[in-house]
Amino acid sequence: MQVPRSLIGRNVLLTVALIALATAIGHLARDHFAAPDFVMLYLLVVVVAATRFGRKPALLASGLSVLAYDFFFVTPNFTFAVADERHLLTFATLFIVSLSISALAETARSSSLKAQTEEMRSSLLSAVSHDLRTPLAAITGAATTLKENAATLAPATRDELIDAICVEAERLERLVGNLLDMSRLQSGVLEVKREWVPLEEVIGAALGFVEGALGARPIRTRLPADLPLIPVDPVLLEQVFRNLLDNVAKYTPAGTPVELAARAVEGGVEVVVEDEGPGLAPGTEQKVFEKFFRGAHPGTQGAGLGLAICKGIIDAHGGTLRAGTSARGGARFTLTIPLVGVAPQVPHEVETAT
Repeated sequence: MQVPRSLIGRNVLLTVALIALATAIGHLARDHFAAPDFVMLYLLVVVVAATRFGRKPALLASGLSVLAYDFFFVTPNFTFAVADERHLLTFATLFIVSLSISALAETARSSSLKAQTEEMRSSLLSAVSHDLRTPLAAITGAATTLKENAATLAPATRDELIDAICVEAERLERLVGNLLDMSRLQSGVLEVKREWVPLEEVIGAALGFVEGALGARPIRTRLPADLPLIPVDPVLLEQVFRNLLDNVAKYTPAGTPVELAARAVEGGVEVVVEDEGPGLAPGTEQKVFEKFFRGAHPGTQGAGLGLAICKGIIDAHGGTLRAGTSARGGARFTLTIPLVGVAPQVPHEVETAT
């Protein structure tokens, strides 16, 4: 995966800062240690740069270590002139060892990344194989029955089969969509296209999409008329609410109410999604946002990516997403959306949902 230029620049600055810190420490301790002892201090910086920042910062640390050691600790001080040629061997050794450390660290980083990639691939295949096969099998079975028995099927049975195909196809579409969204989040290519939009429009679109999954669950919304416009990617934020509401449909009994409430807070807008289901198991408030994590309720479908995607999208907007327990014992998800920039001075009418 390509490292963003901004991150490379930050790592370079941190590497230079570490070299400066090592030099300052060396000056403070120069009365208690011999000059060659400070070679180990610079090697420590190289190790940190190689293991935390990558090969290029490590190479920079190698070169700067030699220069700083020569300039500040080798007589004559504060010049790159070398009075004793034996120091040249020290410089060469410091540089070669530093290069070796950076090469070994890069190899270790590559091996670790490869192992993590393989683990991720195995986890992904394990998590989605069943969830992909189930809707595909249902679609195939229903379609085959329609094809082979079209002339003899009762109209009601035919309608049931068609409805089953539509439901399973929608489930398959959601699963594939979640996989694609997680892939974009993992690769760092998720692009947030901010627009100033009313929150109620985004929530309304999400509710319309998951209306079938929610079934007869009453939806209570409390969206004040004076809520400010929010600077978000409306498509991505709608996906957040879709996933949260789809989670409600999976984990709460039919007929239990769902509540969405919003309010203006300092610097942003806070939205709460609450249900009256069994709630979160104690200690899982953070784990629910991990990839492939699924609740312990039997029969739950899905790859365990929905909440991880929600967290990634809200993080990309600079907001926060927290999980907890509602006053009625159900699950409670609280997200904050920061107000970034200046909203356009365009009046808009808001219909408060009931």
